[in-house]
Amino acid sequence: MTRQRLSQLRYPFIALAVTLALLGTHHQYRLHTSYAATQRTQTVTISSAGFLPNRISVHEGEHISLMVVNTDTRPHNLAIRELNVSSTELKPTQSTTLQFAAVKKGQYAFVSDSPGYPETGYQGVLIIE
Repeated sequence: MTRQRLSQLRYPFIALAVTLALLGTHHQYRLHTSYAATQRTQTVTISSAGFLPNRISVHEGEHISLMVVNTDTRPHNLAIRELNVSSTELKPTQSTTLQFAAVKKGQYAFVSDSPGYPETGYQGVLIIE
């Protein structure tokens, strides 16, 4: 190749080098939104009538945030024994948030496992589809 021909190709080579360098560093700045799990927030109220709602459906793979609010006049908690998820005992007007992943399909009972409460309506079901 002649010196004049190499001079003409200088800018395309520079553009190619810059493009390859940018593509090489691009993976560091990419957002991986396609791999992010879905975040699901659900409020569960504990009232004198029991859990409201007493049936919750979520999808397998979702990250669940249960905001548990006690509006009853007695202390309660919320426990999903099969998933090892449990709140502390909540006094009237207290609330807490439980966070966990819905990793296995099935139906899981949740209760207030303070003595005497599951028998009187303080129970529900979490369905992971």
